[in-house]
Amino acid sequence: DRRPLVKLLDVQDRLSVQVHPSDALAAELHGAGSLGKHEAWIILEAAPNAHLLLGRDPNVEPARVDAALENGEDVAPLLARVAVSSGDVLDVPPGTLHALMPGLLVWEVQQPSDLTYRVSDWGRNSSERPLHHAEARRATHSDAVAQRISTIDWLSPGHHRILVGPEFQIAAVIGPWSGDLATPLGATATLVMQVPTSAQFAGGSVVTIGGVSMSALQSISAPGGRHAISLPSGAALLIAEPGVPRA
Repeated sequence: DRRPLVKLLDVQDRLSVQVHPSDALAAELHGAGSLGKHEAWIILEAAPNAHLLLGRDPNVEPARVDAALENGEDVAPLLARVAVSSGDVLDVPPGTLHALMPGLLVWEVQQPSDLTYRVSDWGRNSSERPLHHAEARRATHSDAVAQRISTIDWLSPGHHRILVGPEFQIAAVIGPWSGDLATPLGATATLVMQVPTSAQFAGGSVVTIGGVSMSALQSISAPGGRHAISLPSGAALLIAEPGVPRA
């Protein structure tokens, strides 16, 4: 089953600096059939001055990152500090060092894999959160830098294709919008509300997909086929779909 996984991450503390393997490295280290992990993030909410760490700081040479990994140094100071706001879309390919920071609500799409190599964990020492220096050295692409794909305009109604790749695809349907929408088998839709709760259903507006009512930040597994969708102003559906295989 290679349908993408969807997570909502309400980040209240610094997450570990980590990296994920490619499919090839995952199979080598963990056995045939093991998948690597490609991720993408959509920032739903960001506190003032919120940021994250993603990829090498362009002012740092790749060799410096390699040396830090080899010596077990803290690599966080070598990563790019990326300021983000609501609607930002960021790609996190395998091999890219990254860490989410406090003050963010993030919609994450990923390959169906649990392979994560922690590089550093801000001094939190726990047997339940071991570091994986050897694996991280193999997995890290020290030349990888931050990749901000685009920024979603929550006030632009319609169906928008955000990302297309072999591991997963992402689309956004922004209200007001009503009509039929085709989704492939394995798609997951998450409702995002960009207006206060007291105003969400003003005038009796209801958010539905295929006749099923949804509440804010709820996700559903959409069966393949065409579905009637009704979104009021201030609502958006984020849809994660299986990827498009390489030719």
